[in-house]
Amino acid sequence: MKLGHPKSVRWGLLAAGTIAAEFAAGVEESKHGVLEAVAARSGDRAAEFASRFEIPKCYGAYEDLLADPDVDAIYISTPHPLHGEWAIRAAEAGKHILCEKPLTMSVAEAEKVIDAARANDVFLMEAFMYRLHPQIRRLAELISCGAIGEVRAVDVTFSYNFAVPRLTDPALGGGGIFDVGCYCTSLARLVSQAATGQDVVEPEEVLGMARLDENGVDEVSFGLLRLPGGVLAQLACGFQLTQDDHIRVYGSEGQLYVPKPAWIHEMRKPKTSQIILTPEGGEPEVIEVEATQGLFAREADHVATHLEDRQAPELTWAETLANLRTLERWRAAVTR
Repeated sequence: MKLGHPKSVRWGLLAAGTIAAEFAAGVEESKHGVLEAVAARSGDRAAEFASRFEIPKCYGAYEDLLADPDVDAIYISTPHPLHGEWAIRAAEAGKHILCEKPLTMSVAEAEKVIDAARANDVFLMEAFMYRLHPQIRRLAELISCGAIGEVRAVDVTFSYNFAVPRLTDPALGGGGIFDVGCYCTSLARLVSQAATGQDVVEPEEVLGMARLDENGVDEVSFGLLRLPGGVLAQLACGFQLTQDDHIRVYGSEGQLYVPKPAWIHEMRKPKTSQIILTPEGGEPEVIEVEATQGLFAREADHVATHLEDRQAPELTWAETLANLRTLERWRAAVTR
């Protein structure tokens, strides 16, 4: 187990599910993170999780975790509708916050979380770990430098066929748009930002269609965005249909293709990924991008690096709000 040092961030995990396990493994791999405590609704579950990762403390109540003076930062991975409540309570306890996406289920609630972080002078970041991957950073650089000329369209898909109970329950924030479609909107907006040189953009128009179940949960969804710079985006997401996850960016002088986007499971470990650049009328060029650190370890270290800034430069509060506004509009488009 890694020993703490002056630059270490002592992490407390609020919830002990699958994604928390991935983050815990990432903290173990990180340069500046230490696992200090974990809390779950069940004391037995917390104890089992703590044993698996050699975490010194475990709690059967989230409140006890927030009261622990040895915890610097809280990683929140509860079901989506609980994010806002516990992020606000973590801020009020003086803890820095890394909260799984989406930060909340509405813009109004996200603004309350941000207000709490500001009022209590703590760090807050939405855990869009894919944005920190060298692949995505390189993609944005290629767009910014004009590698495919004027960007005109982007096509993004994140969809799978695995209906866990949480995703089918409206009370637990079920539905594909807020669970995985948020990656699609984030990436499409990033493409427009890189193309226009703007820090944060939002779509000028949002259209959508979805297959809804009997409870109104969006199982498979498609979206169309008109973004600044004249960029059109075609989005596909869902949890009841296997599609080919990919990113394609089309420009006046060529296209960029990412066959395995950074968010898919196999790309979360250190490995080499590819971006394929095909100039107009030319032969494809394979650009290899090496990730020497696991994605969750990179995320934990990114938090440590920017704690004093209170916001992360690539995942600012303005970025979070812009993405949530886009998600709200997409969800409204498919249910009207």
